[in-house]
This record gives sequence, C-alpha cells and structure tokens, in this order.
Amino acid sequence: MNSDKYFDIAIIGAGPAGCSAALTLQKSKLKVALFEKKEFPREKICGDGLDDRCINTLLAINPDYVDELLATQKCSVINNMRFYYKNKPCDISIKNVGYTCKRYDFDNFLFSLVKRDCQNVTVFQNTKICSIQNEIGAVLLEDTNQVRYQAKMVLVCTGASSFLARKLTGKPFEKKDLGFAVRAYYKGVRDLQGKTIELHYKKDYFPGYLWIFPMADGIANVGIGWHLGQKYDKKIQDVLTDWIQGDDVLRQRFADAEQVGLIQGGLIPYTTKQFDCYGDNYCICGDTANLIDPISGGGIGTAMLSGHFAAQIAEKAITAGDCSANMTKWYSEKLCQRVQSEIKKRYSLQQSIIKHRWLLGLILFMGRQALIMQRIKKWYYK
Repeated sequence: MNSDKYFDIAIIGAGPAGCSAALTLQKSKLKVALFEKKEFPREKICGDGLDDRCINTLLAINPDYVDELLATQKCSVINNMRFYYKNKPCDISIKNVGYTCKRYDFDNFLFSLVKRDCQNVTVFQNTKICSIQNEIGAVLLEDTNQVRYQAKMVLVCTGASSFLARKLTGKPFEKKDLGFAVRAYYKGVRDLQGKTIELHYKKDYFPGYLWIFPMADGIANVGIGWHLGQKYDKKIQDVLTDWIQGDDVLRQRFADAEQVGLIQGGLIPYTTKQFDCYGDNYCICGDTANLIDPISGGGIGTAMLSGHFAAQIAEKAITAGDCSANMTKWYSEKLCQRVQSEIKKRYSLQQSIIKHRWLLGLILFMGRQALIMQRIKKWYYK
C-alpha cells in the first residue's frame, strides 16, 4: 500500500472525542490520520454545555488551550442548575464552573488546534469512511471514493449509531440505548438567569426534559429530549412548541421571543453502564461508545476524556508492538475508573424514576431542603 495511506493510528471523526485524541498525540512520533466526513466549520446539534470535564481534559492536554478558548470564543459561565417540576424550582450549584458555547464554534476551535499544532496528523476533510475490516495486526479502511487506508490502531469517534462501531463489536443497533433531542436558538426569552441553566421536567416525558441554556449575546439554546424506547403520540418538535405554549409560565417568558434558525435534532446514545468499547486494534470513543450521562444528557466532556484516554493507550500499544484486546482493554478499565461509578448511580436513578414516576416530585421536594440538598449534591457529584 502507498506509504501516504498507511498510518500508525487512524482517528475516524473530528468531533470533541476525535480532536482530543489527535491533540493528545501531537508530541508522539506516530503517524496519525484524522478523518472527517464533512468540512469545518460545520453544524452540530447539541445543548452547547461544556462541563468541567471538558475544561479539565483540555488542561491535561495543554493548559494554554483553556486560556485560548476563553479568549477567542463566546463562552458564558455556568455555575448553577435550576430544576423545574410543576413550575416549582430547585437550584443546585455546580461543583465546578462550566460554560455554554455553541458547538459550531467549539468544535471548530478544537479542529483548528489540530491543524495548527499537530504536525504528525494528516487531516482528511469531506472523507467518509464507509468500510472497515479488522485484519491481523492492522485495520483496513475505505472511503466513499474507494480510496483505501491502513492503520495499526483505529479510534472510532463517529457519533451515535455508528455502523463502523457495530461492524467492529458485532453489537446491533438498539433503540433502548438511545434518546432523541431537538433544539433551536431563541433571542428575547424573558427572565434568563445569568450563569444558570434550566431543566424542566414532566413525568410523561422522563427521562427527557426541556432545557433552556443561556448563551452569549442574549441567545438561549432551547430544546427537548426523550428516550426512543418509549412511545409518544406526538412528534418531538411539536412537543417542544406545545410544552412552551401550554405552560403558563413558559408561555409568558417566550411571548416576545424570536426563534433563530430551524428546530434541528439528533440521536443521544445514553449509557447503560456497559463499556464494550475496545478490541483488537481499536478503541471506541465518545457518543459512539454510549457515554452520554443518563440524567443530564451531557456528553461532550466524557467524549473528550475518552478520546484522550484512547490516544494514550493507542500510543502505548503501538510502542509495545501489541495492539491486541489484552492491551486495549486498559482503555476501558481507565474509563471505568473515572466515570463508571457516577454513570451507574445516575442510570439507576433514571430507571427508578421511570418505574416510579412519583419519585421525581419527591426528589425535587427533598432538594429544596437545605440539609438534604447538601447530601444529594455530595452523593451526585462524588
């Protein structure tokens, strides 16, 4: 094969997971390829929330990147979550400061860092990998133009419902592991609280919720998500507008609001406590590995962390000359050490509320009691 098409590591997908992996490898002596099916800057449907894990992963890669992010991008500080159930609020201060930043901007920021700083990374835009075949000692890839590539290790970061991941793992596409969300931008929403994100719940749609996230320039990211495993008699786009118009408080707050752009949506691969994300010559990262928080629906931080970890393990595997599952399982173990305990308890909480909807009101009632709130926060953030 042409040496230009042969790589030590191929990263498929240039979202937060893929770019974090590439940035982690920038000081290695490895030859890396980064494939992206679209061209940057490109749109990405998301709630636009960057939690502390996003920031901490950037700090681990290069502390200067955080300063550059805050200096060059429109990031709004977030330090409080306000939960609403039956229009009764419950505030929970966030343990570590987060931000909101449009994914259009944030993803392009990460991608620009890769192009600028990763001299060992060859970037392929408008290149969709449509075929993957795991051979002994290497993975063979082919794009839609029938161009072939080969790599010792592949990091799959292609988002929800990835057929490449299903091809490697043999796991089927299952709706029980997926949610769906839509969002739109609005300007002129009344009573936006600076530094506070809002989560509105109805028991009929749990574990889904309606969110209102304040952004820069007076814009709000407003959306709704729900679980595909449950059946509903409306389209999710209609539920978003009906919820706002049918709620006395929200209707007043949106009375003078103007929708900016279309309502757009995408899949949300909730985690189900399983980390089947490694094998011979590959690791699976981000949304592709079902790493979305089952309660909040957030996944950017965990995606970045998984890309960072996968890149570290891939470099060690290639250096050791062993890219087998015995080596790549370290990636899954490292991921489990960092996120498994929180995912387990949040998944258990989600499932308990689905089975016993009255728990939603009880939890938010207890959350309004100061002493109980402190204990809930300690348990949730531990």
